[in-house]
Amino acid sequence: MTSRRTLVCGIAAAGALGPAVLHATGAPVTDTPYDVIVLGSGAAGLAAAISAREAGAARVAILEKTAIAGGHTLVSSGMVNAYDPYGQARMARRDSPEQFFRDTFEGGGQLGDPDLISRMIDGSEDMLRWLRSCGVEFDPRLYEAYTGVFPRAHKTIWARSGAEYVTKLLAHARALGVEVHYRTRGERLLLGRTGAVEGVVARSTATNKTETWPARSVVIATGGFGASLPLRTRWAPEMPSELGTTYSPGRMAEDPSTGDGIRMATLAGAALTGMEHLMAIPFWGGRVLDYPGAEIFLTLDGDRFTDETAAWDVVFDDLARTGGTEFWVITDSRSRKGATFATKVQQGLVESAETLDELATRMKIKPVKLREVMARYNEAANTQTDPEFGRTRFLQDLSKPPFYFGRERFEVHYTCGGIAITPEAEVKREEEGIIPGLYAAGETTGGVHGSFRLGGNGLTDAFVFGRIAGANAAAFASRKN
Repeated sequence: MTSRRTLVCGIAAAGALGPAVLHATGAPVTDTPYDVIVLGSGAAGLAAAISAREAGAARVAILEKTAIAGGHTLVSSGMVNAYDPYGQARMARRDSPEQFFRDTFEGGGQLGDPDLISRMIDGSEDMLRWLRSCGVEFDPRLYEAYTGVFPRAHKTIWARSGAEYVTKLLAHARALGVEVHYRTRGERLLLGRTGAVEGVVARSTATNKTETWPARSVVIATGGFGASLPLRTRWAPEMPSELGTTYSPGRMAEDPSTGDGIRMATLAGAALTGMEHLMAIPFWGGRVLDYPGAEIFLTLDGDRFTDETAAWDVVFDDLARTGGTEFWVITDSRSRKGATFATKVQQGLVESAETLDELATRMKIKPVKLREVMARYNEAANTQTDPEFGRTRFLQDLSKPPFYFGRERFEVHYTCGGIAITPEAEVKREEEGIIPGLYAAGETTGGVHGSFRLGGNGLTDAFVFGRIAGANAAAFASRKN
């Protein structure tokens, strides 16, 4: 495995991939254009559709290529960062927009667009109020998401927070009259002679029938390209091709993040940014916590090899230096388990042991070695001093059985690059200016996170810019009436 810090960008002129004006193909589904068509039904797409209706768009439709709404949001842990002074005061802490900005900008290698980062942070407090108005109920505690740097993450009162967002927002969208068309895959954007968007060419995956969907504005919210090996190979050739994705490990063909919106936007002359920045994380193995500070990572031989609270690219590189591709994760009974815990136990991915000796035997590690490693770890946790790896964040030691453990490996989780947008979620042209009537939000875009996305910022990005995209698409459509 090679270092992710040396990813090389494959360069090609996006504007050379397609003409400036694309003509319709197939019969139109309606004679009257939709005000807003949203491609994708994850966090960004649902937020865009609802906000378009709230902003006055009369006809709004979501085109979803799969048979179920939600995309990656559906299976996410659901941690969402926000500037929340009242929540921080409740936790006897303080946060600031300036600190939130520094954490995000520095966490992304100082490569994120400062204007986009500021817009995301500025919209995050109102985002919480808006989600609550849509029926989402939040846990009163604030958490530090994995690699989130600071405890500003919110999660719902339900174990599966990602699914809860989708359920509540989808119900709200339908109540507002948003149409949702499943198994309908956007394939090309329709541009008029002035270069403005006029609709979408989409294909029904049920009937294989291609139709045109006329629209006054379009929002692309189709997710990233982690499940597209051709795009991964082109833009991040040093990312190991054998890595699957966290959406569906071992079955990458099931992952809907195949870069559809990026391809469509590129054909229409849109600019791309940061495409070389992909994130790999461990997710569907032995990890059962949604927050750092209460677990230990060991090589398969039983050696601790990293600061378990470090950014995932650091852990990835530390593991690579050991020559291994998998590692053990151990926690104890006191830690607060995440949404995947029950499923992983049922599937046998995570097991339990009542003693350290039993744990060592089942991990095929010498008991005396494991006892020594755990003793050093617990001393570091209790003294908040880690001479081995310099870790500074320990929430507890690992001493109360049963111990939960499992093997873990990295999979591609998020693509930080994508369609270049303005702070108003307008899609930028490859040459200059914007594509009128075309907006984008969520993982399909680039520029917000730089080279690395902090834990909890993905949904913040999707919700905030999804709302901006929907409202601005509605405003653009009203000017065309």
